Amino acid sequence: MEVQPRTVDVFSVAQVSRLVKTLLETSFARIRVEGEVTGFKRAASGHSYFALTERDPEGGTLKLECVIYRFARAAAAVDLRDGQRVVATGRVTSYGGTSRYQLNVDAVEEAGIGDLLRRLEELRRRLADEGLFDADRKRALPFLPRCVGVVTSLRGAAVRDIVRTILARFPVRILVVDSVVQGEGAAEGVARGIDLLGLVSDVDVIVIGRGGGSLEDLWAFNEEVLVRAVAACSVPIVSAVGHEVDHVLTDDAADVRAPTPTAAGALVVPSLEDIDASLDVLHDRLASALTRRVEVAGQRLDDLETRLKAAGGRALDLPGRRVDDASQRLARAGDRLLKDPRQGIDVLGARLGAAHPARRLGEERRRAIGLAERLRALGPRLLDRHRVTVDTEAGRLRTAGRRLLDPHVASLEACRLRLLPLSPFGPLERGYALVRRPDGRLVHRADQVAPGDSIGILLGAGALDATVNATRSDRDS
Repeated sequence: MEVQPRTVDVFSVAQVSRLVKTLLETSFARIRVEGEVTGFKRAASGHSYFALTERDPEGGTLKLECVIYRFARAAAAVDLRDGQRVVATGRVTSYGGTSRYQLNVDAVEEAGIGDLLRRLEELRRRLADEGLFDADRKRALPFLPRCVGVVTSLRGAAVRDIVRTILARFPVRILVVDSVVQGEGAAEGVARGIDLLGLVSDVDVIVIGRGGGSLEDLWAFNEEVLVRAVAACSVPIVSAVGHEVDHVLTDDAADVRAPTPTAAGALVVPSLEDIDASLDVLHDRLASALTRRVEVAGQRLDDLETRLKAAGGRALDLPGRRVDDASQRLARAGDRLLKDPRQGIDVLGARLGAAHPARRLGEERRRAIGLAERLRALGPRLLDRHRVTVDTEAGRLRTAGRRLLDPHVASLEACRLRLLPLSPFGPLERGYALVRRPDGRLVHRADQVAPGDSIGILLGAGALDATVNATRSDRDS
């Protein structure tokens, strides 16, 4: 459809804009467009913006800007992502008063995997088969690098985030290699920066990265030349490309992936405050351990001292005094011995060895053992000798005792025979009796007791207890 402009000499900008808008909206009232989604983002207003792209046969990339308004039914139909190939239905219109045009999408359907994603997956599989992404190739980052290398654009926000984070955590030296990070030649530029930093002897870790963007913006970090440069680098590499949701092949080839450039700065250097806190903890633990070791050693020394005093303190007194005497004598003889140091040392060693307490204790122990053996050997002989002497003396004493005692025994027997008739107990044998009052006195007369008194009667064999019934003065029965 051809629109004939009005015949005027000069068009205003507003007239041209209205004519273009009318031409687009009437010529493309409703069309279906297939392409690959790139640069997808959802605004806070709820509208979604992206571009449909495809490769230009003559080189480069062709783009059609698209918008899905939040009230369109397509907004909830498909969860769009970069690299997805879709067919979008809508109308073409110009945007506001500008000369830009866009497709207002009201329906979206998935058409299949996009060209970029297909190429990405093919490269990922091929490099993974070569082992470039194996976990056993990953190296640990140094705890405290001497210098941190950074490859990124000096005009981007990523370099500021990385440098600021590193310097805030630990004041380490930073070496930055400027490189384009998007578009033609970006992959080769970042790879050259990695090679340059790898030649610097004190660069201990390298960070490569940039800020977020679409799949197309981040594509340089999916290029094979850069992925291989990352895998071949002799220095550990941190890949910090885009935001946390973005994932590129350098993330798989690098030793460590950082979700953001800021996070990369926190990964490559420790926090000085954390180091100070760790040192304080280690200092306290070391001090406690040393204190415990000293206490245990002191207790062991006390125990050894107690045992030494109990076992050999007295035995060491004499050797100790001898050592002191020897030391004094050695001091007086020092000048003479120093004239011949070797001879003096030999003499000192011999004399000290002879006076050493341990040697003296050994000699005394051997002497004690010898004496004990001699005593055990002499004991039985001495006992036998004294036993014979004792037996002989005992026989002699018994014989002498009998000779001395026999006259006395005979004399005692004669006395006994003479005294026997005079014994008060003699008459008792002939039938007489002794009468005693309770107080033990003998009763000689009847008036010494009264009826009812208790008396004891002593017979020649035994005794009787009786009570007085009556008394008489005469002896008649």
